[in-house]
Amino acid sequence: MVRRWGWTIVLTAALASCTRPAALEVTDAWSRETVGQSANAAVFMTVRSRTADRLIGASTPLARKTDLMTMEGGSAAMGMKYLDSIDIPANATVRLNPAGLHVWLAGLNRPLQRGQTFALTLVFENAGERRVDVSIIGATSAPPSR
Repeated sequence: MVRRWGWTIVLTAALASCTRPAALEVTDAWSRETVGQSANAAVFMTVRSRTADRLIGASTPLARKTDLMTMEGGSAAMGMKYLDSIDIPANATVRLNPAGLHVWLAGLNRPLQRGQTFALTLVFENAGERRVDVSIIGATSAPPSR
């Protein structure tokens, strides 16, 4: 009898953990197809976390170098700024998008083609590494949203 209750508790706890939302979730990762001889691209996504965290790096075998960046300045003088990290506040949604934060890919070893995907590994200060599949959309296509 005691043994049966022990298994019941273990199985109930296992099932409860399956329904709990992930501590950190990355969705809607995308990039635009490259045009011409472009060897650079930007990756955008949505990040949600139940606890505060920080995106501190990214990598992909598709690019020689990856950086965290943001767009800054007014419409007359937009520029990109390199970042050491991107803060992910607890219980907040952080959107990396064309007008702001993004992961920059430099030195692509092949063009990005619409309809394909590629792997990107994100490194978070607390959550560790997360692999995401990045969808490549057309140069003028509307970005995916959730």
